[in-house]
Amino acid sequence: MNDRVIVVAGVGLCALGIGVMVVPVAGAGVPTVVLTAFALVVVSGGLLVAASQADSSSRPNLDLPDPERRPQYRSPGSEFEQLLDSVGLVGRRAVRREGSELVDGTAPREELLDRLTAQAIAVIQHTAGCSRSEARSRLEEGRWTDDERAAAFFTEGLTPPLSLRQRLPIPTDRELPTVRRARRVVAALETRLTETAGESTRPGSKRTAAGPYWPTDRLPVSRSTSGAALYTVTALVVSGVGVLASAPGFVLLGTVGLALAATAKYSQPDPSVTLTRSVETAAPDPGEEMTVTVTVENDGDRTLADLRVIDGVPPGLTVVDGSPRFASALRPGKTATFDYTVTAVDGHHEFEPAVVIASDFVGVTERIESVAESTTVSCGFERTGAPELEPSELTALSGRHAGAQTGSGVEFETLREYRHGDPPARIDWRRRAKTGELATIEFVEPARSRTILMVDDRPPAYVAPAAGAIPAPRTGAEMAFGVGTRLLDDGQPVGLATATGTEWRPPRAGEKQYATLRRALADPDCVGWTAPDGCRSIEETVAWLSARTARSVQVVVVSPLADDGSVELCRRLQATGRGVCVLSPADADSETTGAAYARLQRWRRRSTLRSAGIPVELGEPQPAPKLGEQDGG
Repeated sequence: MNDRVIVVAGVGLCALGIGVMVVPVAGAGVPTVVLTAFALVVVSGGLLVAASQADSSSRPNLDLPDPERRPQYRSPGSEFEQLLDSVGLVGRRAVRREGSELVDGTAPREELLDRLTAQAIAVIQHTAGCSRSEARSRLEEGRWTDDERAAAFFTEGLTPPLSLRQRLPIPTDRELPTVRRARRVVAALETRLTETAGESTRPGSKRTAAGPYWPTDRLPVSRSTSGAALYTVTALVVSGVGVLASAPGFVLLGTVGLALAATAKYSQPDPSVTLTRSVETAAPDPGEEMTVTVTVENDGDRTLADLRVIDGVPPGLTVVDGSPRFASALRPGKTATFDYTVTAVDGHHEFEPAVVIASDFVGVTERIESVAESTTVSCGFERTGAPELEPSELTALSGRHAGAQTGSGVEFETLREYRHGDPPARIDWRRRAKTGELATIEFVEPARSRTILMVDDRPPAYVAPAAGAIPAPRTGAEMAFGVGTRLLDDGQPVGLATATGTEWRPPRAGEKQYATLRRALADPDCVGWTAPDGCRSIEETVAWLSARTARSVQVVVVSPLADDGSVELCRRLQATGRGVCVLSPADADSETTGAAYARLQRWRRRSTLRSAGIPVELGEPQPAPKLGEQDGG
């Protein structure tokens, strides 16, 4: 039976049921057996429709874009906070799963003690200028801080005495003494590092950006909604009531649900729309608000009873007013317009295809399509007079790099034997007058150092100081551009690479290279808002860069130092004989214990690099206020 027959039958039965309800006498002569059989047919048909609607294959699992949702990046120190949360009264034996087997692991308390012990020894060594054994002795004896509760974390061990209330099995929100003391240890270490060594672990300002997941690669798609099941269930309930109450009108009226479902299936929506988008300015300044206006036109010959549009807001533009969503009914040839306001951040932003959702007039089936409209916004990445790293830092690099070569120049270097074709101006005529021999003067010829800007875009580098904030690699792209601009202005050749090996620009000088770096670093295809898939390992990246550059090249690594892999990357680059220095974007500026622990870890990595002769500069450092003290413990 085709869809047209179903529709005709459904509409006819619906009319018949209404007629019986209006004129009850018309249905008085229907035998009970016929009525019951008809009810069973209706119920069976409803069950079949409900089963088909419940079939997952007929309902594609598709997450629609959410322009208001920011990308979720890992917060520095979030793993440490999870470790604190996992410390409890019981469960001293930690278990982890490897494949299908459970194996013993380090208990949370022991892991917490190991981490804080290593961090504390490093800080004490640095601030007191003592040996590792002396630092450990001070730690075990509690002579490293005036905070008795922080010192007790190491002196009293992992099982401090508990109060009677803490021993009772009463639910409570208060943390265990071990956890509270661990938090005070982190605060004390950061205070000691700031006050004693005069170093700050705090970063600068934070900035925000939007960034949805845009799954338009799976479109177009048609899918059923929950309305079909609702109509089917309604039909079953009405028919059942009609059978039980011996009311033929209700039984026939139950076919309305099936008729609506069949009608929706026969007349599936097929949207044909055109979308145009305009922005108030295509080159806003960072932080500037601009209005985006979207116009939708129905190019089809059928009315779109339920039309919804989700505009493709790019990740770097934050919606601050209005909504990129729109819903309306739209007649053929008619247009509808909506607008919203966004705030720009540095980068090249290309709008995603808009998502158009059209439903049938009863809301049973919907068609989801993407409508492309090319719109781009370029923000920031201009020449500035304040570079992120002074040129003196770039010259004080470890490894080998060329400073000068002999040839024509202005500074005397040496004499060599005359060769045919040497310019007369470079012949030492005084030597000729004294000895009768010809000799050619060699001068120092300045050699321009070549620099590679390497942005750390490995997955561990994608951290953000707060929910909805710009990830460190995108901030690093801005910093890299600032350094590259200054070097190019000084006439030095500059190139670009990413730590994952997804981008490569050979070092060159001049205005063309400035434009090349600007386009590359502003483009999210170079340094994206999410980590790239299938990236190279650190060893492969170093080998990849070594094969493309000479040993005299200097490498500026822009990294948040969010993991030990960043230290390994710099050390391996240094081992190839290349000069290396590090720029580190701003880190978490939060009062949480996890953020403070992340700052201590970052300081430790920075100290490791500096001890190896690799300069490290932080982005926008500020004085560090003390962490708020917590009661108890």
